[in-house]
Amino acid sequence: MKRVLFLLLIALMLNGSTAYADVPYNTFTITDDGHGVMMQNAYVPLGVMDGNSIFEGDSEKAGSKPELKGPEDLFVDSDDNIYIADTGNARIVVLDSWGNYLRTVGEGKLSRPTGIYVSESKELYVADFGKQSVFIFDKSGALKKTIGKPKTQLYGKDTPFKPKKIIADKRGSIYIIGEGLVQGLVRLSPEGDFLGYFGGNRAGFDIVRTLQRIFYTKKQLSKITRELPLSPTNVAVDSEGLIYTSTVGINGQAIKKLNVAGKNLLSNVWSFDQISDITVDAMGNFYAVDAVRGRVLEYNRDGALMFIFSYKDTGYQRLGLLQSPTGVAVSSDGRLFVLSGERANVQVFKPTAFTLLVHKALSLYLDGKYAESREPWHEVLRQNSLFSLAHTGIGLAYFKEGQYKEAFEEFQFSKNKKEYSNAYWEIRREWIMKHAADVALTGFILILLLAAVRWSYRRFGFGRQIVHRMKTLKERRLVLQLLHAFRMLRHPVDGYYELEHNGKASVLSATILLVLLLCIRIFSLYTTNFLFASGDPKRINLLSELLIFLIPLFAWMISNYLVSVINDGEGSFKNIYKGTVYALSPYLVFGIPIALLSRTLTLMESVVYTYANNLVVLWCCLLIFIMVKEVHGYEIKDTVKNIIMTIIGMLIMAFVAFILFGLSNQVWEFVYSLYQEVNLRVR
Repeated sequence: MKRVLFLLLIALMLNGSTAYADVPYNTFTITDDGHGVMMQNAYVPLGVMDGNSIFEGDSEKAGSKPELKGPEDLFVDSDDNIYIADTGNARIVVLDSWGNYLRTVGEGKLSRPTGIYVSESKELYVADFGKQSVFIFDKSGALKKTIGKPKTQLYGKDTPFKPKKIIADKRGSIYIIGEGLVQGLVRLSPEGDFLGYFGGNRAGFDIVRTLQRIFYTKKQLSKITRELPLSPTNVAVDSEGLIYTSTVGINGQAIKKLNVAGKNLLSNVWSFDQISDITVDAMGNFYAVDAVRGRVLEYNRDGALMFIFSYKDTGYQRLGLLQSPTGVAVSSDGRLFVLSGERANVQVFKPTAFTLLVHKALSLYLDGKYAESREPWHEVLRQNSLFSLAHTGIGLAYFKEGQYKEAFEEFQFSKNKKEYSNAYWEIRREWIMKHAADVALTGFILILLLAAVRWSYRRFGFGRQIVHRMKTLKERRLVLQLLHAFRMLRHPVDGYYELEHNGKASVLSATILLVLLLCIRIFSLYTTNFLFASGDPKRINLLSELLIFLIPLFAWMISNYLVSVINDGEGSFKNIYKGTVYALSPYLVFGIPIALLSRTLTLMESVVYTYANNLVVLWCCLLIFIMVKEVHGYEIKDTVKNIIMTIIGMLIMAFVAFILFGLSNQVWEFVYSLYQEVNLRVR
């Protein structure tokens, strides 16, 4: 009866009605700049295949164990048949795509099947954790081959062989995830010969362990536990033979797309950190489930996250909410099957009209029908103007047709840095080919004009009054002090001596330069090409940015002055203030040119922008070092000591400020609570 109701529910929802009931979760997408945007439903729940009643009416076929017990994996083959690793009952259960029981495989032969894969020829691969073996069944369900632990020494005599998940590529090579195999996936030949390890994770960075490696002796290091990389949790393979892995508990790269060389092709893909399973459809879109949050994620083939939906079931058992999902699979018509081993059921989700429209646009583009894909993308934007992937799709269509300006505008809107850079490269190439001769001729004319003006000035005194006024202006004290910033760039040692003893700088000139530095910082924030910018100019908080610039600067000055008082430094706070501001002269001079330079570069020339920025930073650091040495009259050793203690002092100041901020909040809450209490009693 329950199966009938389930089928009726599916039939009603598939009968062309565009209205659907509200779902108990929200759907999001993530923009290219990392911000989440709520959107319309991408998938709605169709029903659930309950493991306790899935064999209703077929109990005789299912034998004496009709209920699913602790299933740990599922797979959908090319005919949309569903294979469930019924781990607790030591068998594989096969259903059709509507939940009807078809057959059971491996009963009496398997012990604890935890991973399954079905090839195009319908051979069933089973990873049996209990028997520590891999079983291969033919399309009729007969056992074809059993593969045990590799005998070769390359695998390792003491290395365990406890297969958890399994796949096979088109050439028949077998990839196995085993418990405790931190080296990666075990790769076997079709005959079961060991070929090596593949696509392992790396251990994450841990500052405590890094410090331990620096300061501990070999004996002490031998006593602490080694940090080992996490083993992948699940694996999938697409039609091109690319392998996808998911990992639970890893910070970054929880999802990988590996080529034949084991290189990850998705270095910057966004995901949660508890991805328990992953699967891929015929278009190359891949789907993942988060074991803790109960979220389902869908990506396009390039790793752009399109949808996040569903949520953790906290006990309400509402259709669409997930409890510790352990498996995900997709059918040819786009339905998603999500397995919950804890509840022994499979929830089914159906794509909405909006998602089908997105898939249609993606499919047209992948087939090379770029112009045809534009209209579905525009329709997507009409339904959701914030869906940035549509702008990327339209931009790619324009790009393939050679309409680079239109593509550039679309990529700029979607913040797709890679494609924006490619479009800009083409626009710049076209502009250079068209205007190179004009630019060269204009430059030549300007040089001639400059030479003519110089010759006229020397021969006839042309413009002598203007030159005289400029010389008079440069001789003014404040102007000379401001221009001293340029001398600091060429002769920093003499510059600091003159700054301290010859009055070449004043508090007023330093303050004016500080204001200019703030203006240049703001200009850079709004002008730097978004390919290299750290944030979106539309989201900039000017007050926060100014505080980020000023607080460390004045913390440095105060800490350096206090440290120098203790360590017999000669510099006054006034000279430290002037010297620190003048030490930032490289940024003052080159900040605007570098920001403007970024507007002309693409990602392929990012090294130019990066090196220019690093050079300015290093130059500023060198000037600060010279400033400390010259202003305080230190030797090099004392200068290094002073700078280290200044930095420690800054950290202490930050720690004290953090404590005071926390205490002030508590004091304010106490005073406010006291006021409310008194006010209540007075009434």
